[in-house]
Amino acid sequence: MIDKIKKEECTGCKMCADICPKNSITFECAKDGFWYPKVNYKTCINCGLCLKKCPSIHYTAPSEYEEPEVYAVWSKDKDVRISSTSGGGFWEFASFFIEQGGCVAGCVFDSDWKSARHIIGYDMDDLEKLKGSKYFQSDTEGIYLKVKKELDNQRMVLFCGTPCQNAALHSFLGKSYENLYFMDFICRSINSPLAFKKYISELEEMNGAKAKKVQLKNKKYGWNSLATRICFENGKECVEVKENNYWVKGFISNDLYTRESCYQCQYRKIPRITADITIGDFWGITGQSSENMFYGISALMLNSKRAKALFSKVKDRFVYQPRKIAEVLSGNPALRNNPVRTKKQDKFFELIQSHSFTYSVKQCLKEDILSKSFRNLKRICRRLKHICNFVLNNNISLSKYIYYNYFCKHIIRSGTSKVIPHKKAIINFGKNSKIYLSGRDLEIGFNQLRGSKSETHVRLDENAVWNCKNGGLLFYNTVLEIKPNAQFSSGFFSMNGGSVVIAHRRIVFGEDVMLGRNIIVYDSDFHSLLDTNGVAYNVPKDVIIEDHVWLTSNITVLKGVVIGKDSLITAQTVINKNIPEHSIVVGKSMGQVIKDEVSWDRQTCPF
Repeated sequence: MIDKIKKEECTGCKMCADICPKNSITFECAKDGFWYPKVNYKTCINCGLCLKKCPSIHYTAPSEYEEPEVYAVWSKDKDVRISSTSGGGFWEFASFFIEQGGCVAGCVFDSDWKSARHIIGYDMDDLEKLKGSKYFQSDTEGIYLKVKKELDNQRMVLFCGTPCQNAALHSFLGKSYENLYFMDFICRSINSPLAFKKYISELEEMNGAKAKKVQLKNKKYGWNSLATRICFENGKECVEVKENNYWVKGFISNDLYTRESCYQCQYRKIPRITADITIGDFWGITGQSSENMFYGISALMLNSKRAKALFSKVKDRFVYQPRKIAEVLSGNPALRNNPVRTKKQDKFFELIQSHSFTYSVKQCLKEDILSKSFRNLKRICRRLKHICNFVLNNNISLSKYIYYNYFCKHIIRSGTSKVIPHKKAIINFGKNSKIYLSGRDLEIGFNQLRGSKSETHVRLDENAVWNCKNGGLLFYNTVLEIKPNAQFSSGFFSMNGGSVVIAHRRIVFGEDVMLGRNIIVYDSDFHSLLDTNGVAYNVPKDVIIEDHVWLTSNITVLKGVVIGKDSLITAQTVINKNIPEHSIVVGKSMGQVIKDEVSWDRQTCPF
């Protein structure tokens, strides 16, 4: 019978107990805290249903599931979004079912906040309990029978669970129901209830009171913080971000308390094979505001025609953006890749029997830290050798290179982008000023003539921000200043000798902007012109230079100007009016469009 199933095959879905006509199946917890079936052979009638219906042994994906239609979504209700795990995707679907007189099957914490189980929710109070991720295995015994009862009573049901729990419900029912919708989520793995119980118990002991609320992935410090918030009966509160949270450390990347079946999960496939709807965190999404990245974004995958029809009924509750499955996969490898089994898991469950949760995790990660430290040391040595060779061959200041790229708190780098400071480069930072650097390298003081003392100056005053999205080339004898509280945003651009850019309010450069010699770009007059009432009427105004614009030489760009993409400004021109796209501009005073529908290139024009 089912108790002979291999440990690495059993998902702990507990469907076999619900399908047994004689209630002959119970469950026992192993040393790792996961439950496995036990058969009472005195009452068992050998019908074989437990084996025939087991999704780990016999599972056929429903034929209606297809290549998913993908969206980035978040609830329009800010309160829902803040209190949800990601963007509030589950809540908005679930509340629709409740409003239509249906019900929702999902996971809630038990009253001790150390364990979880599946229930059926019938109202908004139930949905509050169902909201949010639990990140360890929930007890699903009895839920399949309850769902079938609601379906037979013609009630509309949304079932939400792990892919293996969804597969279990499919197998249990054995047929399709028009009033049933399946929802799974992007599942990394199922964690041990024993490990979670030990984690919460340890915090209760430290804070001298029982837990009265647990929220995993609290957003006090933002979506990416993966913070855990626990409130205690004595009024104390504990909020730990991922860097300080040993539950997260043991789970993410280390898989210390993962169920054995998760290492060989059969449901990590595209198209999906267990649910109409898949939701999860849209990790790795690009092109979003800092506010959206703080409050969270859900990835939504519609895996069937029924799911697409359902979304058409609820989409007005969301802000939604069509996306591609490749974008979801790039930030969620768990959609296809299983976690990797290591001996650290065995060590953890040995230690947890007689030690605290935190101690057990620390001991398992200690070996990892030592091996990583050795690998990092070798990597650092190789990198230093490369840096020294690079610096010596390119007239670069080694001390400035190391400081700006590894120690300067004012420069925030993404990926492999670097600041390349040549020897006459000078960068001054005011209080709270920042350079956000991504994409290509930013070279400062480039192409200096041998023996020249011409310096390149970059100055950010207090609270100034430079969003440098794709690096740039600041040649010798150039000046870039960003005044207090001002912003400069740039794609890749170059500034040749004698050019000056000063942002008093906001200047924006698009991608591939080229400034020749002696170019001046101002968004302010920097001194006030006053009317008879003493009121200034020459206030600063944004300057925007769009993609692929070439300013040749001796050009002045004044405040409030937009220069359209793919334009060329000829020498000795003052720009104080907007320039349309694809233009060539001449004129010493105001600038005159002489030809449109043209383009330009960085390459030198051939003779």
